[in-house]
Amino acid sequence: MKKNQIKYLLGGILFLCLGVEQAYAIPSFARQTGFDCTVCHTVFPELTQAGREFKLRGYTMNNSEKGKMFLPLSAMVMADVTKSSDRTDMPKDGKIVIPQVSLFYGGKITDKSGAFIQLTYDGTELLGKTDIAHHIGMDNMDIRYADATTLADKELVYGVTVNNNPTVSDLWNSVPAWGFPYASSAIANTPSAGVMADGGLGQAVGGVGAYALWNDLLYAEMAVYRSAKPGGIMGIFGWKNQDLKGDASLVQGTTPYIRIALQHSYDNSYIMLGGYTLRTVINPAVVSNTDGSLDTYNDRAVDAEYQYTNGSNSITATATKIWEKQTLDYSAANGGADNLNNSLSTTKAKVSYYYDQKYGVSLGTFATSGTADATKYGTFNASPNSRGEIAEVDYLPLQNIKLALQYTKYDKFDGASKNYDGAGRNASDNNNLYFLAWFMF
Repeated sequence: MKKNQIKYLLGGILFLCLGVEQAYAIPSFARQTGFDCTVCHTVFPELTQAGREFKLRGYTMNNSEKGKMFLPLSAMVMADVTKSSDRTDMPKDGKIVIPQVSLFYGGKITDKSGAFIQLTYDGTELLGKTDIAHHIGMDNMDIRYADATTLADKELVYGVTVNNNPTVSDLWNSVPAWGFPYASSAIANTPSAGVMADGGLGQAVGGVGAYALWNDLLYAEMAVYRSAKPGGIMGIFGWKNQDLKGDASLVQGTTPYIRIALQHSYDNSYIMLGGYTLRTVINPAVVSNTDGSLDTYNDRAVDAEYQYTNGSNSITATATKIWEKQTLDYSAANGGADNLNNSLSTTKAKVSYYYDQKYGVSLGTFATSGTADATKYGTFNASPNSRGEIAEVDYLPLQNIKLALQYTKYDKFDGASKNYDGAGRNASDNNNLYFLAWFMF
C-alpha cells in the first residue's frame, strides 16, 4: 500500500474517531434502550445474553428517558485493504476498498414489534464477479412480533419473524449469518465449494417463521422461505442473489427451516447446544426447465456456543458442523454435475478473547470436504476439499469503531495443497492479510 493511501486512511479514521462522542453498535438500538453497547455485545456484532434477550423479544425494550423520541436509523461504513501472497490477477490487491456502506432501520415499531433492516451499497469491484458489485438493495432484514405467556408455570417467550436469510433470525454467533469471521476480504480468492445453508440463500429468499423460548432453556423455530425473484413481490427481500439471480437457479416451492437449541447460564458462564435443518429445491436452468427435473439440497447441522464473562475479561467459543446431501437430477442430466448424488460438509470453529471490550484476539479454523465432482465444483482435481485457519486481532478506540487485522492461511484449496489448479498455483498462494476499519454511527 502506498504512503499516501495509508495517510488518507489513517486520516479518515482519526476524523471519525474525533467526531463520535458516544459509541454504539447499531446506535439506534442503544438510543432506544438507553444502554451502552457493551451491555448487548462483547464486541460488535457478537451478542451477550442481554443482546440475545433484546433480539428474542422483538427489539422492543425501551429505557430511553421514559419515552424520549429517537431516530431509529443507523449507518455503517467499512474500509479495508487486502494483501495476498500471490495476487497478480487482482488490481485491487493492496489498495483501499470501500466494500460496504449500509443504512439501518433498527428499533421498536410497536410495543410488541420491532425490526432490524439493512440497506447496503456494495462497492467492491470483483474481477469475474462484476455482476454482484455496485448494487444498492436490501441486505439482511429481520422484522419481529414478540410476546410472552406461561406454560407449565414457566415463562414462554414466543414470536413471529419475517426475514430474508435462513439463520439471520438466530440468537447465536455459531450460525452462518452471524458467524466468524464477522467481516472478511471481498477480493480474496475463496474455495469453490460451499453448502447451501452457509449463506447460499442469503438475500435470495424471503420467509416467515415462528419461534419460542420456554423457561429460558429450550428454543425452537420453524420457518418457510420462497424465492425472492426480481420483479415480483418477493423481490423486496433480496438483491445480491449470488448464484440464485435473475431467472436462473430459482428456489422452487417452499424451503423449510427448523431450529432447536438448549441454553443454560451459570455463574459467569453461558452455554448453548443446538442444531438446524434446511431443505431447498433449485432450478438451475438458465432458461425455462422443460423436463421438470430439479436439484435438491438437504442440509443438517449441529452447533454450540460457550461464553464466559468476568469483569473486563470475556471469552467466546463457537463451533458448527453442516452436512449436505445433494440430489442433482437436473444438473447430472444436463451437464452441470458428474454425479447424481453428492455429499458435502463444512466445519467451522473459533475462540476469541477480549479485554475491557477494547482489545481482542480470535483464532478460527474451517474445513470443507465432500464427493469429488469436477463439473459441479469446477476444480482441476474434481475435489471440493479445502481447509485453513484465521487469526484476527482487534482494537476498538471507541465502542462503535473496530480496527481489525486478519490473516487467513490455507492448508488446502479446491482439493490440493500443491498445484491445485494444474497451472502450478498452491493453496498458500491464496493466503491473505486483511486490514479493516469498521465504523457504526
